[in-house]
Formats: sequence, C-alpha cells, structure tokens
Amino acid sequence: MKRSILYWVFKLKYFVALAIFVGVTGFVGESSIVNRIGQRQEIAKLKGEIEEYNRKFDTDKQTLDALKNDHEAVKEVARRRYYMKTDNEDIFIVEEDED
Repeated sequence: MKRSILYWVFKLKYFVALAIFVGVTGFVGESSIVNRIGQRQEIAKLKGEIEEYNRKFDTDKQTLDALKNDHEAVKEVARRRYYMKTDNEDIFIVEEDED
C-alpha cells in the first residue's frame, strides 16, 4: 500500500508544525536567532568602546586636575602638545617616514 505525502503530513503534523515554528522563529523577523547573535556582537563591540572612552576620560580628568593644581604640569603639557619652549632650550621635531 502506497501512502501519499498528504497522509504523512497529517500523521506527523506536530513534527511539521514544530519544524515550521523553529524555521520561522530562527530565521525570519527582527527577533530571529540570527539577528540576536548579530545584536550581541554589536553590544560587545559597543561595550568595548565604552570602556575605551572611560579610560580616556579618566586620563583626561587626571590631566585636567594636574593642570588646575600644578604649574609645572601646565609647562609639561604645553611642551608636549604645543611644542612650546622656554627661552634657554631648543626643540627638535623628528618625523619618521612611513615608506
């Protein structure tokens, strides 16, 4: 006795329904598993950027506190960032070629 495909679909209707449900939730829509994996990777990347900006913020905050309280720190920052000098010294800027 040959049974038709329709017979097997009705016989295995719960399995077919489960397979369709898994397929739809796994690969279709905004809350699919594929999109969730991509969103988790994006969240991890953004958390890394937040940590980097927090470290930079802390460094800049320490520099700002030093500039407010220490006159020597102002001189050091002026020399390092703006290539300023005192009257009795010379500054040489050495640039390396990237070739």
